[in-house]
Amino acid sequence: MVAAEAHEMGMAARRGHVVVVPFPAQGHVAPMMQLARLLHARGAHVTFVHTRFNYGRLLRAKGEAAVRPSSSAAAGFRVEVIDDGLSLSVPQHDVATLVDTVRRNCLAPFRELLGRLAADATAPPVTCVVADVVMTFAAAAAREAGIPDAQFFTASACGLTGYFQFGELIKRGLVPLKDESCLTNGYLDTKLDWVPGMKHMRLKDMPSFCQTTDAGDTMVTATLQQMDSAVSSKAIIINTFYELEKDVVDALAAFFPPIYSVGPLADVIASSPAAGADNAGLAAIDISIWQEDTQCLAWLDGKAGRSVVYVNFGSVAVMTAAQTREFALGLASCGAPFLWVKRPDVVDGEEVELPEAFLGAVAGGAGLVVPWCPQAAVLKHTAVGLFVTHCGWNSLLEAAVAGLPVLGWPVFAEQATNCRQVCDSWRNGAELPEEVESSAVARMVRDMMSGEMGKEKRAKAAEWKAAATAATAAGGSSWRSVDRLIDDVLLPAARS
Repeated sequence: MVAAEAHEMGMAARRGHVVVVPFPAQGHVAPMMQLARLLHARGAHVTFVHTRFNYGRLLRAKGEAAVRPSSSAAAGFRVEVIDDGLSLSVPQHDVATLVDTVRRNCLAPFRELLGRLAADATAPPVTCVVADVVMTFAAAAAREAGIPDAQFFTASACGLTGYFQFGELIKRGLVPLKDESCLTNGYLDTKLDWVPGMKHMRLKDMPSFCQTTDAGDTMVTATLQQMDSAVSSKAIIINTFYELEKDVVDALAAFFPPIYSVGPLADVIASSPAAGADNAGLAAIDISIWQEDTQCLAWLDGKAGRSVVYVNFGSVAVMTAAQTREFALGLASCGAPFLWVKRPDVVDGEEVELPEAFLGAVAGGAGLVVPWCPQAAVLKHTAVGLFVTHCGWNSLLEAAVAGLPVLGWPVFAEQATNCRQVCDSWRNGAELPEEVESSAVARMVRDMMSGEMGKEKRAKAAEWKAAATAATAAGGSSWRSVDRLIDDVLLPAARS
């Protein structure tokens, strides 16, 4: 009894109580868990909120011990689950269903959770809700309860700019599209030279959800609501570093509350003694439904420096069987060894018969296919020379930290926006044709690995690596931004 009381007193003694609410997708959960760990290391009590859909998928894949810290391992950190009304049979890539369902179903359960937390004598009163920008219900419930809310946009600053332009695209009559022919007749090449901080954008570079003929499209409607909610929050948190997206962040500042560029958060944690020393119970929380194949690192150990092409299209994006075969044939004929992370569900509803040349390359040791891997470690491995990616934001940040050039094949959401910045602003990569074809894959991989284009992109990638290292080190721009965010917004009582 004495031990239990001492434990409860220790929890209550923590200053501040931040509730963190991510959207139920791995690319969103990961950076918000990183922020939660940083806050916990700084002395905050943290409640991390999963929706039933995401938590159920984690339980099914990994078991409860992997997704909940034990009370002895992580005092002052709890995981809560709210109902969302979603079936586990809903595909992870059905983003519109996920967004619409959590928007309609989660307000009441989250409101009830805040009530329970307010009545809990073992924890400090909730002082701030950090809501994923997509989770507008969390901000709404916080405001009802008189609790400050900050909102976390887990993708890029350029992605946030893209979504923020949806209202302007509608006003200018560019969205919705007049008919399906606009997808193929060159209409998407319309220049948008009025986008703040991103004058080189075209309509095709905007987040893909705006490419609809439906005036009442779920994702357009939801995006407009999200942007309205975000501009009314106390702060906007973005998992980027200022040097990479300076022009865009500066342009956003004219429309949004104070913006805190705090990324890449994984590297801020690595350079923070307090977070690095945080108990193993938090570091061990698993937010991926896929089992990592760590043997791929040993396979990489046997390859020459910068010789391997690493291919991964993220945790959500899907492709057709035909596209999969074209990528496989292109990799088999590119002349470089390859490591391909090919999720079991990456092909949408079709059986894939992979080309003999590809199967032969794998059988002969020139290629390796795994369902998932420790990506940050793979990208930093000396054998990897190129990253073929869907241009998801976590992947691009990890590539920047590793100093790797990228070859982009954006699939949906703001990935096209990110890819446009890679090619035109950051200049650390190139883009594959949208209609993927094996000869183009092989040709562009060869050019990036050993041609003049690759030499140029590697040089820029090295510059961004140096900038990311400086930003996340003690005293760097992201480090300072984390300090300001915590002191000014999330744990203001921490001020001396």
